[in-house]
Amino acid sequence: MIIKNQKMLVVFSMISLAAFMGWGCASSSYVKKRTQQLEDMNKASQTQIDQLEQKLTATDAKADDALNTARQALKKAEEAAGYTGYVEFTAIGEREANFDFNEYQLTKFGKDILDEIGAAMQQHPELILEIEGHTDNVGSDDYNLVLGKKRAESVQRYLAEKFGIALHRMFYISFGESKSKESGDIETGQAAQRKAVLRLLGPKVE
Repeated sequence: MIIKNQKMLVVFSMISLAAFMGWGCASSSYVKKRTQQLEDMNKASQTQIDQLEQKLTATDAKADDALNTARQALKKAEEAAGYTGYVEFTAIGEREANFDFNEYQLTKFGKDILDEIGAAMQQHPELILEIEGHTDNVGSDDYNLVLGKKRAESVQRYLAEKFGIALHRMFYISFGESKSKESGDIETGQAAQRKAVLRLLGPKVE
C-alpha cells in the first residue's frame, strides 16, 4: 500500500511538473508576444508624434511667413498714407447705421451712410474709422457680443470691398448689449440700440 501510494505520488509529481513547464512555456510566449505588441505600439505612437511635430513646424513656418507679409504690407500702406501714429487723432464726425432685429446685414439706409464715409476716407487717406457694434438686450450677453461683432465686421467688409479702404484704417469693438440696458424696456429704445456707431478720426490740427 505504501509502495502504491509512492508510485501515485511520483506520477502526480511528474504530471504537475509537466503542467508547470507547459504553463511556463505558454507564459513566456505570451510575454514575448505582449512585449512585441507594446514595442510596435510605441513605435507607431512615436511615428505619429514625429508626424505631428513636422506638421506643427510647417504650420508655424507658414504663420510666420503670413505675419511677415502682413507686416510688410502694413508698412507700405502706412508709408503711402504718411502714417505718423494714431495717438494724436481726434474725432471729426460720427454717424450711426441701424440694423434689423437679430440681423447683421446692412440696410439700404446703412449703406447710404457708409457710402458717404467711404468716399471721405478715399479722398482723405489720413482718416481712420472706429466702429462700435451694439445690440438690444434681447438674448444672452455672449450672443449679443457676437452679434455686435458681426455688425461691426459687416461695416468693415463693406468699406473694404466697395471703396478699397485698408483694414488697418478701420478698428472695431463689440459692446453687445452693455450700453443698451437703460433703454431696453421700450421697443423703440431697443430698436435704436441695434446699430453700429461710426466715428471718423483724423490728426489734430495745430
